[in-house]
Amino acid sequence: MAAAVALCVENGWLDYDAPVAQYWPEFSANNKENILLRDVLSHRAGLPFVDQQLTVNDTFDWSRMTSLLASQKPHWEPGTAHGYHAHTIGYIVGELIHRVDPQHRSYGQFVRDELDNEFYVGVPNDKVEARVAPLIQKQENSNTNDALPMDQFTEKALTCNGAFPMKQPSKTIIAFNEARLHRAELPASNGITNARSLARIYALLIGDVNENGEKKKCLLKEQTLARATKNVTPPGEPDRTLFGWPTVYGMGGFEIYSDDFKTLGSNVFGHT
Repeated sequence: MAAAVALCVENGWLDYDAPVAQYWPEFSANNKENILLRDVLSHRAGLPFVDQQLTVNDTFDWSRMTSLLASQKPHWEPGTAHGYHAHTIGYIVGELIHRVDPQHRSYGQFVRDELDNEFYVGVPNDKVEARVAPLIQKQENSNTNDALPMDQFTEKALTCNGAFPMKQPSKTIIAFNEARLHRAELPASNGITNARSLARIYALLIGDVNENGEKKKCLLKEQTLARATKNVTPPGEPDRTLFGWPTVYGMGGFEIYSDDFKTLGSNVFGHT
């Protein structure tokens, strides 16, 4: 998702420092006119969930989800804290890309056309569906309880306010194994790809790639990637939806790991 936005920034269609409402006027409702794109991407917009209780079917309805987010009141003052927007960020980013793309492609089509044709957000046909590996629920150990305690705020954010219940993991696993969910476009939660495609995308973010005799050009200029991966999270600031963990995000939505995983080296970014 961050890579798709960075491409739009590279093309001059989006600006990290611009208000979301500049591209999506309806988003300004409920005093959201000053929320910047960088606030959304770094999980500082105060919109980790919508107030309405949701079902899985609701998450498939793009117009409903984007309308709910456009009218939603922030749960904290935007820019003053961060909390993982587990599902909502996908709808906001997807709607923005659809609006600014000269071809007005859906998010899933944009990703396949511009990043990699084997990265699917919305499986296009039965042939691809037949290749999708099923998720398998882990076996529960009755002697241990490794579930982290969740307050209502965390639960609403991580379950898309009830659509994917974490207290009933078997139902969520079943939902994510259904072809109808694979066919939907849920940019933050149902990307489907293979290891080679994912590796290719990340490789193309940092340089040219030679594959099977074909040279592919780097997707981004150095300055674009530098802005996208610039840390905008204050040191030690707790994540309001991820159990207070000190997660760190860049301006462009990439998670920054170099402080926590020093063995991986400097300038490490990602989150997939």
